[in-house]
Amino acid sequence: MNTQWFRHDNGASEGSFDKWWDSYGEWFDSQDQLLSGESGIQRLHAPDGQVLYSKRQINHFHRDLVHPFGEPTILHEMKALQALAQLGIRVPKVVFSAARKTDTEWQALLVTESLDGFISLEEWYARPESADLRQQMIQQLANTIGRMHRAGWEHGRLYPKNIFVKVSGERDRKVEIALLGLAKSNHRLTAYSASKHDFELFKQHRKPMPDEDWKAFVTAYRDVMESDYVP
Repeated sequence: MNTQWFRHDNGASEGSFDKWWDSYGEWFDSQDQLLSGESGIQRLHAPDGQVLYSKRQINHFHRDLVHPFGEPTILHEMKALQALAQLGIRVPKVVFSAARKTDTEWQALLVTESLDGFISLEEWYARPESADLRQQMIQQLANTIGRMHRAGWEHGRLYPKNIFVKVSGERDRKVEIALLGLAKSNHRLTAYSASKHDFELFKQHRKPMPDEDWKAFVTAYRDVMESDYVP
């Protein structure tokens, strides 16, 4: 088999492509046959008990001005994960990421650790929380999204299901935000262009966030975007 390898430099990568490609678990996100190729996510259990998520794609490409003929979507997503991590934004930790071109198809893998203790924003709002904790969550959410946009990164799929929340501590409770679903992210020339699409998308799909919290988020987010905020 004539194979060409494409891989981002990532010192944390462990194991070989064949090892991960041949590792199977239960489908977490069912495999879809799309016009852009095949894509699906499996939940794996490492020998040490760590839960991992393996995104597997075949002939699945992301196209933009830099790659008009497309590059494996997973390699594009990996760039965004690395960039956001460098900004101090919590994203899933990458265990392995690579793509290879065989004689017949492109195969790509992205294996990440689970975000232990995090739940989606949808799930978080289904739980009763104090007004103080909700305000802290809103501020942390504004800080996180604002930091991403100020660096020129557009998420592309800023839905509540891709925003995760973790609350730690019992007496002094603290909120942390993580972002997932970066396959359609893009780096824009300005903070405004990075913000525009994400803001409108989040506004349209913000439920179950109540109106009161949305208004508080908009105020906090605009303060971050217009201030000398430093994370």
